[in-house]
Amino acid sequence: MPFTLAAFYESTTAAVTLSKIDALADPHIRVSGNDIWVPEALPMLAGYMVLGSHITRARLESPTLRTLVPIDVFPFVLGTEPGSSPPAVMQPHAPKPIGGGEALNLLVSASAADKIVGLVWFTDAAISPVTGEIFTVKATCSETLSAYEWTNGALTFTESLPSGRYQVVGMAAKSAGLIAARLVFPGYAWRPGCPGCDAYNEKPLREMRLGRFGVWGEFDHDLPPTVDFLSLSADTSEEVWLDLIKIA
Repeated sequence: MPFTLAAFYESTTAAVTLSKIDALADPHIRVSGNDIWVPEALPMLAGYMVLGSHITRARLESPTLRTLVPIDVFPFVLGTEPGSSPPAVMQPHAPKPIGGGEALNLLVSASAADKIVGLVWFTDAAISPVTGEIFTVKATCSETLSAYEWTNGALTFTESLPSGRYQVVGMAAKSAGLIAARLVFPGYAWRPGCPGCDAYNEKPLREMRLGRFGVWGEFDHDLPPTVDFLSLSADTSEEVWLDLIKIA
Protein backbone atom coordinates (compact mmCIF):
# COMPACT_ATOMS: atom_id res chain seq x y z
CA MET A 1 0.00 0.00 0.00
CA PRO A 2 1.28 3.50 -0.73
CA PHE A 3 2.38 5.78 2.07
CA THR A 4 3.97 9.20 2.38
CA LEU A 5 5.76 11.33 4.97
CA ALA A 6 5.02 14.97 5.90
CA ALA A 7 6.17 17.22 8.75
CA PHE A 8 5.37 20.05 11.13
CA TYR A 9 8.02 22.50 12.36
CA GLU A 10 8.07 25.63 14.51
CA SER A 11 10.70 27.42 16.58
CA THR A 12 9.06 28.81 19.70
CA THR A 13 10.65 31.74 21.53
CA ALA A 14 9.20 31.00 24.96
CA ALA A 15 7.25 28.40 26.90
CA VAL A 16 3.92 27.61 25.27
CA THR A 17 0.66 26.07 26.35
CA LEU A 18 -0.98 23.50 24.07
CA SER A 19 -0.72 25.39 20.77
CA LYS A 20 -0.78 24.57 17.07
CA ILE A 21 2.59 24.06 15.36
CA ASP A 22 3.24 25.27 11.81
CA ALA A 23 3.09 22.79 8.93
CA LEU A 24 6.42 22.50 7.12
CA ALA A 25 6.40 23.71 3.50
CA ASP A 26 6.00 20.73 1.20
CA PRO A 27 6.01 20.39 -2.60
CA HIS A 28 3.92 17.21 -2.78
CA ILE A 29 0.96 17.75 -0.45
CA ARG A 30 -1.09 20.80 0.47
CA VAL A 31 -0.08 22.69 3.60
CA SER A 32 -1.23 26.07 4.89
CA GLY A 33 -0.36 27.74 8.19
CA ASN A 34 -0.80 25.14 10.91
CA ASP A 35 -2.62 22.70 8.62
CA ILE A 36 -1.39 19.64 6.79
CA TRP A 37 -4.24 18.70 4.49
CA VAL A 38 -4.59 14.93 4.58
CA PRO A 39 -4.48 13.59 1.00
CA GLU A 40 -7.85 12.30 -0.17
CA ALA A 41 -6.11 9.17 -1.45
CA LEU A 42 -4.27 8.54 1.85
CA PRO A 43 -6.85 9.16 4.59
CA MET A 44 -5.23 7.09 7.34
CA LEU A 45 -2.38 7.63 9.80
CA ALA A 46 0.28 4.89 9.74
CA GLY A 47 2.62 6.50 12.26
CA TYR A 48 3.82 9.65 13.99
CA MET A 49 6.77 11.07 15.90
CA VAL A 50 7.17 14.36 17.79
CA LEU A 51 10.53 15.90 18.75
CA GLY A 52 11.45 18.81 21.04
CA SER A 53 13.81 19.34 23.96
CA HIS A 54 11.20 20.82 26.32
CA ILE A 55 7.90 19.21 25.27
CA THR A 56 5.47 18.44 28.07
CA ARG A 57 2.49 17.38 25.95
CA ALA A 58 1.68 16.73 22.27
CA ARG A 59 -1.59 16.07 20.46
CA LEU A 60 -2.75 15.33 16.90
CA GLU A 61 -6.20 16.60 15.89
CA SER A 62 -8.46 16.51 12.84
CA PRO A 63 -12.25 16.84 12.51
CA THR A 64 -12.53 13.05 12.18
CA LEU A 65 -10.32 12.45 15.22
CA ARG A 66 -12.39 14.89 17.29
CA THR A 67 -15.56 12.82 16.69
CA LEU A 68 -14.05 10.31 19.12
CA VAL A 69 -10.90 11.67 20.77
CA PRO A 70 -7.72 13.36 19.48
CA ILE A 71 -4.44 11.46 19.66
CA ASP A 72 -2.41 12.30 22.75
CA VAL A 73 1.12 11.52 21.62
CA PHE A 74 3.19 9.24 23.84
CA PRO A 75 6.07 8.72 23.84
CA PHE A 76 7.82 11.68 22.24
CA VAL A 77 11.48 12.51 21.65
CA LEU A 78 12.95 14.87 24.26
CA GLY A 79 15.61 16.20 21.92
CA THR A 80 16.10 17.80 18.52
CA GLU A 81 17.05 14.59 16.67
CA PRO A 82 15.46 11.13 16.64
CA GLY A 83 18.42 9.51 18.42
CA SER A 84 18.95 5.79 18.92
CA SER A 85 15.79 3.64 18.74
CA PRO A 86 13.57 6.74 18.47
CA PRO A 87 10.21 6.57 20.28
CA ALA A 88 7.89 6.74 17.29
CA VAL A 89 4.35 5.34 17.27
CA MET A 90 4.09 3.19 14.16
CA GLN A 91 0.90 1.34 13.26
CA PRO A 92 1.23 0.22 9.63
CA HIS A 93 -0.90 -2.89 10.14
CA ALA A 94 -3.76 -0.98 11.84
CA PRO A 95 -3.66 2.62 10.53
CA LYS A 96 -5.96 5.21 12.13
CA PRO A 97 -8.65 6.89 9.97
CA ILE A 98 -8.10 10.66 10.19
CA GLY A 99 -10.20 12.01 7.31
CA GLY A 100 -9.06 12.46 3.72
CA GLY A 101 -9.29 16.10 2.66
CA GLU A 102 -9.28 17.31 6.28
CA ALA A 103 -6.74 19.48 8.08
CA LEU A 104 -4.45 17.66 10.49
CA ASN A 105 -2.92 19.71 13.30
CA LEU A 106 -0.14 19.11 15.80
CA LEU A 107 -0.56 20.86 19.16
CA VAL A 108 2.31 21.01 21.64
CA SER A 109 3.04 22.49 25.06
CA ALA A 110 6.65 23.16 26.06
CA SER A 111 8.28 24.38 29.26
CA ALA A 112 10.81 26.65 27.46
CA ALA A 113 11.74 27.96 24.04
CA ASP A 114 11.98 25.01 21.70
CA LYS A 115 12.40 23.75 18.14
CA ILE A 116 9.48 21.39 17.63
CA VAL A 117 9.19 18.87 14.81
CA GLY A 118 6.37 16.44 14.09
CA LEU A 119 6.54 13.64 11.52
CA VAL A 120 3.37 11.99 10.20
CA TRP A 121 2.96 9.03 7.85
CA PHE A 122 -0.21 8.78 5.72
CA THR A 123 -1.50 5.64 3.99
CA ASP A 124 -4.69 4.35 2.35
CA ALA A 125 -5.02 0.97 4.12
CA ALA A 126 -3.15 -1.50 6.27
CA ILE A 127 0.42 -1.95 5.03
CA SER A 128 1.37 -5.58 4.48
CA PRO A 129 4.96 -6.71 4.99
CA VAL A 130 6.74 -8.09 1.94
CA THR A 131 9.22 -10.92 1.68
CA GLY A 132 11.63 -11.99 -0.99
CA GLU A 133 15.30 -11.87 -1.81
CA ILE A 134 16.04 -8.58 -0.07
CA PHE A 135 19.46 -6.96 -0.27
CA THR A 136 20.76 -3.60 0.91
CA VAL A 137 22.68 -1.07 -1.16
CA LYS A 138 24.39 2.06 0.15
CA ALA A 139 24.23 5.44 -1.60
CA THR A 140 25.73 8.84 -0.85
CA CYS A 141 24.77 12.46 -1.46
CA SER A 142 26.72 15.71 -1.12
CA GLU A 143 23.87 18.22 -1.11
CA THR A 144 24.14 21.21 1.25
CA LEU A 145 20.98 21.01 3.33
CA SER A 146 18.87 23.93 4.50
CA ALA A 147 18.09 23.65 8.20
CA TYR A 148 14.49 22.70 8.98
CA GLU A 149 13.48 22.50 5.32
CA TRP A 150 13.06 19.60 2.94
CA THR A 151 16.17 19.65 0.68
CA ASN A 152 16.33 17.33 -2.31
CA GLY A 153 19.53 15.63 -3.46
CA ALA A 154 20.60 12.99 -5.98
CA LEU A 155 22.01 9.65 -4.88
CA THR A 156 25.23 7.99 -6.01
CA PHE A 157 25.28 4.25 -5.35
CA THR A 158 28.51 2.85 -3.97
CA GLU A 159 27.97 -0.24 -6.15
CA SER A 160 26.36 -0.26 -9.59
CA LEU A 161 23.04 -2.09 -9.74
CA PRO A 162 22.60 -4.76 -12.40
CA SER A 163 20.24 -3.81 -15.21
CA GLY A 164 16.61 -4.26 -14.21
CA ARG A 165 13.76 -2.95 -12.08
CA TYR A 166 13.75 -2.78 -8.29
CA GLN A 167 11.29 -2.40 -5.43
CA VAL A 168 12.35 -0.38 -2.41
CA VAL A 169 11.21 -2.22 0.72
CA GLY A 170 13.09 -0.33 3.43
CA MET A 171 15.37 2.60 4.14
CA ALA A 172 17.79 4.17 6.60
CA ALA A 173 19.54 7.55 6.30
CA LYS A 174 22.29 9.42 8.12
CA SER A 175 23.86 12.89 8.25
CA ALA A 176 25.19 15.19 10.97
CA GLY A 177 21.84 16.69 11.96
CA LEU A 178 19.36 14.45 10.15
CA ILE A 179 15.78 14.32 11.38
CA ALA A 180 14.11 12.48 8.48
CA ALA A 181 14.55 11.49 4.85
CA ARG A 182 12.11 10.47 2.15
CA LEU A 183 12.32 9.10 -1.39
CA VAL A 184 11.19 10.92 -4.53
CA PHE A 185 10.46 8.44 -7.32
CA PRO A 186 10.18 9.75 -10.91
CA GLY A 187 6.51 10.03 -11.88
CA TYR A 188 5.21 8.90 -8.47
CA ALA A 189 3.00 11.15 -6.35
CA TRP A 190 4.04 10.02 -2.86
CA ARG A 191 7.22 10.44 -0.85
CA PRO A 192 7.73 7.56 1.60
CA GLY A 193 10.38 8.12 4.22
CA CYS A 194 11.93 7.31 7.58
CA PRO A 195 13.41 9.04 10.66
CA GLY A 196 17.09 9.91 10.33
CA CYS A 197 20.25 9.02 12.23
CA ASP A 198 23.30 11.18 12.97
CA ALA A 199 25.76 8.45 13.98
CA TYR A 200 26.64 4.95 12.86
CA ASN A 201 25.74 3.44 16.21
CA GLU A 202 22.18 4.78 16.16
CA LYS A 203 19.49 2.26 15.29
CA PRO A 204 17.04 3.11 12.51
CA LEU A 205 13.43 2.21 13.18
CA ARG A 206 13.07 -1.56 12.86
CA GLU A 207 9.64 -1.13 11.24
CA MET A 208 11.19 0.79 8.32
CA ARG A 209 13.65 -1.93 7.26
CA LEU A 210 13.68 -5.19 5.31
CA GLY A 211 10.11 -5.29 4.01
CA ARG A 212 8.27 -4.63 7.28
CA PHE A 213 6.69 -1.40 5.95
CA GLY A 214 5.70 -2.88 2.59
CA VAL A 215 6.73 -1.60 -0.83
CA TRP A 216 7.85 2.05 -0.88
CA GLY A 217 8.11 2.41 -4.66
CA GLU A 218 9.84 1.07 -7.75
CA PHE A 219 12.58 2.28 -10.07
CA ASP A 220 14.71 1.19 -13.01
CA HIS A 221 18.41 0.76 -12.34
CA ASP A 222 19.30 3.81 -14.46
CA LEU A 223 16.60 6.11 -13.01
CA PRO A 224 16.89 5.86 -9.20
CA PRO A 225 14.90 7.98 -6.75
CA THR A 226 16.25 11.20 -5.30
CA VAL A 227 15.95 11.99 -1.59
CA ASP A 228 14.37 14.80 0.41
CA PHE A 229 16.42 15.37 3.58
CA LEU A 230 15.16 17.20 6.69
CA SER A 231 17.98 18.27 9.00
CA LEU A 232 18.50 20.68 11.88
CA SER A 233 21.78 21.81 10.32
CA ALA A 234 23.42 22.65 6.98
CA ASP A 235 24.83 19.17 6.44
CA THR A 236 26.99 18.59 3.36
CA SER A 237 27.40 14.81 3.43
CA GLU A 238 24.50 12.36 3.52
CA GLU A 239 24.30 8.56 3.43
CA VAL A 240 21.33 6.36 2.56
CA TRP A 241 20.78 2.60 2.74
CA LEU A 242 18.02 1.14 0.57
CA ASP A 243 16.57 -2.35 1.04
CA LEU A 244 15.73 -3.66 -2.42
CA ILE A 245 14.10 -6.59 -4.23
CA LYS A 246 14.94 -7.11 -7.91
CA ILE A 247 11.66 -7.74 -9.73
CA ALA A 248 12.70 -7.68 -13.41
